[in-house]
Amino acid sequence: MLLEELLRCQIQEWYPAFRRHTVPTAIIPLPAAFLRYLAGRTAYPGPDGPDEGEQGPLPFVLPTLTSGRAPFPPLQGHFPDPVSLLDRDNTDPLFGGSGSDSDDDEGLPPPAFPELEAAVDAAIAGLGGAALPKLNWSAPKDAVFMAADGTVRCTCFAEVAMLLRASDCVAHDLISARRSCHDFLRAKPVRRNAAEGGLSDPGENCSDGGARGGGSGAPEEDAEQESSDDDETWVDDGFQYYLALRKWYPGLRPESEFRCFVRGRKLVGVSQRDPSAYYPSLPGWSAEVQPKIEDFFEEFIEPQFASENYTFDVYVRADDRVKLIDFNPWGGYTLPLLFTWEELEEEQRGEDELEFRVVMQQGAVRPGLMTAIPYDMLDWGDGSGWDVFLKKAGNELDRQMASLGVDS
Repeated sequence: MLLEELLRCQIQEWYPAFRRHTVPTAIIPLPAAFLRYLAGRTAYPGPDGPDEGEQGPLPFVLPTLTSGRAPFPPLQGHFPDPVSLLDRDNTDPLFGGSGSDSDDDEGLPPPAFPELEAAVDAAIAGLGGAALPKLNWSAPKDAVFMAADGTVRCTCFAEVAMLLRASDCVAHDLISARRSCHDFLRAKPVRRNAAEGGLSDPGENCSDGGARGGGSGAPEEDAEQESSDDDETWVDDGFQYYLALRKWYPGLRPESEFRCFVRGRKLVGVSQRDPSAYYPSLPGWSAEVQPKIEDFFEEFIEPQFASENYTFDVYVRADDRVKLIDFNPWGGYTLPLLFTWEELEEEQRGEDELEFRVVMQQGAVRPGLMTAIPYDMLDWGDGSGWDVFLKKAGNELDRQMASLGVDS
């Protein structure tokens, strides 16, 4: 995967050219302070440099909100906060703890991003009141376990910040995406950071040439700094990250989304986007969908997207219209779904009829590649997080019962 190909797949780069064929999207440049917050670092470091004297990432906290809109709706009744059995010995006076939160009081207050919060809330309102957030490349689909409704649907800045902060996909965009390119060490920065508070018009920061090596020039020493292995410098290396807010459609069907693979500017394969489920209507419907996707590629995608090798996702509506969802680079961290990359890179592929793969029968699905649940919540084996928790909880229950004179 080349850096130029990766940059071309950023949503702010391709969206202007494909606006009529994709989901309505608002694009907001992100200030460096918010990026540091997402990475678990001090949002507004002192003059001695970022994260001076800190040990590891900061705790997970939401920013201070000026609008007062919390990420979860308030409870209708009052319920006391439960005390974890694992923490009780440290917090409950009945078990020898002090019961105070003095350690928390000494920490830094959560950062505030009032300009960004206002811009995000206004953009969501303009999109109908709900949006799907993503950064330059990735959406926080792996963080849906944090959401009240189990989706990436966001109605306010607090929900956007919560999902982005909890997402490993977003962390990969920030820290690892460019470094995973073969030519990253030799590449010059493509664009410079916007001003610290830069919430300028998104159209002024989006250009067809930006991902093709355009943009403002940068001296060689900046390229060397960008290729540094120092994790402390990634957020201030001159690269601009964006928040894309995409209009939320509640009635979308997962069986209608497909990933298309383009090699040498030829469409060489199509896979259902969700390889972990069998949809009974899909095997028969795919014969109707295939020519529509091919026509969409030949008419709109191939003439306007400059990369030789890439993937793109589409959604086929009930009226048979095809909508573009996203672009992704060829290989790298992009999932091949029902194919393998070895299959897709075969020399003869694309010379014969296009191969369209869907799950043909129940039980033939591939394991889910993105569970959107922390691994510790899935692992119940000996020594796992749940195993340790349940054993400690059982021991605590036995101790309490014994103190009351009751046999367990």
